[in-house]
Amino acid sequence: SAFELGCGHGLPACLLLRESVRRHTDSVVVFSDFNDFVLRDVTIPNALLNVCGLYQQQGNDSVVDSASQVLQKQSVYAGGDWMGLSHKLSNNEVLLPFPLTENRVVDERFDVLLASETTYTTESCQDTAYLMFKHLKVDIGVGLVATKRFYFGVGGGADAFAQAADKVSESSQSHGLSLVVRTIQSYDTGNANIRDLLEVRLVKK
Repeated sequence: SAFELGCGHGLPACLLLRESVRRHTDSVVVFSDFNDFVLRDVTIPNALLNVCGLYQQQGNDSVVDSASQVLQKQSVYAGGDWMGLSHKLSNNEVLLPFPLTENRVVDERFDVLLASETTYTTESCQDTAYLMFKHLKVDIGVGLVATKRFYFGVGGGADAFAQAADKVSESSQSHGLSLVVRTIQSYDTGNANIRDLLEVRLVKK
């Protein structure tokens, strides 16, 4: 199972959905964005196009119908604020459906949790770390956070996220678990802000 936070076009989650179809697994991919209209007008059409493209490559005769069935069975589109969504996941509440999708309850913890440009302020770093802590599978789940090294003037960035991960791990609510963050790739063109790809794991202390 996979979850993309603040997905927008949802390209990383689309790749995971395509791979699930290609490998004939039934993994569920959750696309989440604060704005419902982004999910409706951008994310869902993009996911449909991506799965259609895969079926076209495979020579499927009913591309749109097959892709629509995949979206119904293997994808969820969740709008709203992060903490509200986290509350729904933690309490096994049904995520609201969008066209082409079914009502469903999804597991609270995920194998893969993706986030890009969600660490732009100190507060958003804390929220992202909290969601990783609450919704990654213990020991086996992997979080990937794409972020700028610094967000000048607003306090976010790779270091701020690592500090937020330490803070949530040291809280009284950690229950013997800890977030471990490491940089697995840095991108430095020499003429722009350095970007980092961070790996996040939730492990027992």
